[in-house]
Amino acid sequence: MDDVGDVAQPDETVKTGEDTAENRAEERTEGNDRVEDGENLTYEFVPVDEEYFDDALFIGDSRTVGLYEYAGLEERAAFYCKTSLTIWDVLDKPIVKVEGQKKPVTIEEALSQKQFGKIYLMVGINELGRGDVDQFMEQYRKVVERIRQLQPDAIVFVEGIMRVAGEKDASDAIFNNTNINVRNEQIALLADNRDIFYIDVNEAVCDEEGNLRAEYTFDQIHLKAAYYEIWKEFLLQHGIVRTDKNP
Repeated sequence: MDDVGDVAQPDETVKTGEDTAENRAEERTEGNDRVEDGENLTYEFVPVDEEYFDDALFIGDSRTVGLYEYAGLEERAAFYCKTSLTIWDVLDKPIVKVEGQKKPVTIEEALSQKQFGKIYLMVGINELGRGDVDQFMEQYRKVVERIRQLQPDAIVFVEGIMRVAGEKDASDAIFNNTNINVRNEQIALLADNRDIFYIDVNEAVCDEEGNLRAEYTFDQIHLKAAYYEIWKEFLLQHGIVRTDKNP
């Protein structure tokens, strides 16, 4: 499926960088909530500062390209992102420039060469016109599992697909918020709150009807440059600081 939403964004490679239980006990450690339930240890979101992104990697399509270009994180985090990237080819497209190598490598190869502390993944808008939810999620799980294999110490954030504006939602039979929400519900189930966490920027960029705010977007799908700051601020309010492992 052609990239329906990825317009007015550079088609370029960007730089690399780096339950409840009766006896549940809660304890506060270095600003982060740890919840212990038997042998399981889970964490809750806490505010962090921008240094948190010094060992972070963002993987995604043109929306993540926009985050790279306009959120002021390009000097801190690494970005493996490209217009039209999908869950089907996210690990296989040679888009990562590696110092000393003339040809770019795949994200899978890059993840084999460098370790990160946090990895953010947002794909899914372009996949709405290909396959069904089960097929999408089967591939999504494979990608997350592979990332975990290659980056066993990283915190993985699976990001909810950003919704579209109300006009787009009402007029498009495929690229609408009903279809996005169904996929987001399934993506959220991947979170174990130990190594994999679900975060949903829609909480910060959508109106009371659950649509991407019209004033935030220039094409019903992508954020205007000024509003990527809202995305960054949302991420800063949803950090995970683990004390049982290296961050």
